[in-house]
Order: sequence, then structure tokens, then C-alpha cells
Amino acid sequence: MKGLRLLLAAVFGVFVLSSAVFFCTQVHAAAMGASSLGSGGEALPESQPKAKGTQVQLGLGAGIAPDYEGSEDYRAVPLLYARVDWASGMFLHLEAGSGLRVNLIQSPTWRLGPILKYIPARDHVEDNKVDKLKDVDAAVMLGGFAGYDVDRWSVFVQVVQDVAGGNDGIVTTLGVGYTIPMSNQLLVNLGATTNYASGDYMSTYFGIDEANSRRSGLHTFNTDPGFKDVGVGVLVQYWAWGNLGLRFRVGYVLLVGDAADSPIVKDQGDENQIFGGLMVTYRF
Repeated sequence: MKGLRLLLAAVFGVFVLSSAVFFCTQVHAAAMGASSLGSGGEALPESQPKAKGTQVQLGLGAGIAPDYEGSEDYRAVPLLYARVDWASGMFLHLEAGSGLRVNLIQSPTWRLGPILKYIPARDHVEDNKVDKLKDVDAAVMLGGFAGYDVDRWSVFVQVVQDVAGGNDGIVTTLGVGYTIPMSNQLLVNLGATTNYASGDYMSTYFGIDEANSRRSGLHTFNTDPGFKDVGVGVLVQYWAWGNLGLRFRVGYVLLVGDAADSPIVKDQGDENQIFGGLMVTYRF
């Protein structure tokens, strides 16, 4: 019976997360290219208390994010969260910023598995000059991640590559987090990340060729591979009413290097990027 319950929980978790990915994709596609919480900065490393059995968490809410990576304009975005934890240490996790990731390692400390992220198209943005640039198609970033938890600390590295032709780029993320269990109901995660992007990624979102320069009025700008941002953030999970709670996340990302020097950011946008959101969560 125990094995059957685990199998049913696994099937349920895959169904929930698959449905959530479809939902998020449709929302982003319909949002005129609005950036998700993950477009400009990676979600923080997050450690959950070890599950005694199979545990499912679901969340729904709203947040704010830049209109596009490097924008000074903001818009509201819907947020969806889903996570399934097993006592073995394996989990499935879906959330804006970290995408869909599945830990396949049965270990209390090691994390290893695939990751899937979605970056919406850049079109119909608020800034008039950036809006005149050639549209950038949506990207599906596929790759893997590895992490290690020790005491309250967690570290991770992930590498993803676009497989949909949106940016044809590769992004490598490094992150470190620290978990503070304030009580049985309140959990706080602090963390920092940085992203290194390939030449294709940088040129897609921050480069301006002659054709785009003529279209927009912005001067031409060539980019190189390099670190594009550093970020810090706070995640608070508060189970205020038994299995019903609130999940709050806020983050700050500073664009650096060619990302910050691009006219898309330096002249029309802002190198300082803020992300935030609040969700109502339920666990069972």
C-alpha cells in the first residue's frame, strides 16, 4: 500500500505540474510579452523542511515584474506555485523565477535533475523605442541543475539552453541561500544569485544591429558573453492557518556588464530590477 500511495502521489504531482506549466505558458503568451519573475533574475535557492511523507503544496497569487529584462516600466503578473516533496528528498518544484525543476536524487543533502524555464516574447512593450526593435520570440530554456544543502546553507548551479529558437543562448546560474526556520509556521530564505550568459543570449536581448538601430533610433551596440546580473532576495513562507498560508517573495537584481551598458537599458530602461509577489498557499 505504501508503494501504491507513493506511485499515486508521483502521478498526481506530474499532473499538477504539467497542468501548471501549460497554464503559465498560456498566461505569459497572452500577457503581451510581460516578463515573469524569472526573466531578469533567477529565483533564490530554497530549502524545505524534510517531508515526513509525501507532501503537496499549491499556491496562487499576483506579483510585479519589469515589462522586459532591463525595463524601467512594471506590470502585474499572475503567479502560480506547485511543489511535491517525498521523504526520500526527491521533489518537483514549479514557480516563477525557478521554472520547473525535478530533483531525482534520493538524498537529504544532494540535488540533481532537469530544469525547464520559459521566457516570454518581447513585443508590444511600453517603451516606444524598444517597441520598435524587432520582436524577440519566446524561449524555452532546457537544462539541468545540481545543488547541495548543509545545515541551513544551500548552494546550486544550473545550466539551461534555449531549445525553441527564441534566443539560441545558454545561461549558467550560481546561487547560495540561507534558511531561517523562525517557528513551525514561519520559514525565511535569504539568498543571492548571478547569471553568466552566452553571446547569443546577450545579443538577442541587449544587442542592437544596424537594422534595429534604424528602426528604433537607438545607436548600435555589440555585446559579448559575460555575467549579466547579480541579485539578492527574500522568501517568506508563513503557514498562518494550519495548512493554509501565505508565500511572499521579493528580489532585487542589478544588471551588469554589457547588459547594463546597452542602450535598451542605459538609455531607455533601468539597470536596477525589482521583483515581488504574494501568493496564498495550501498544503496537504
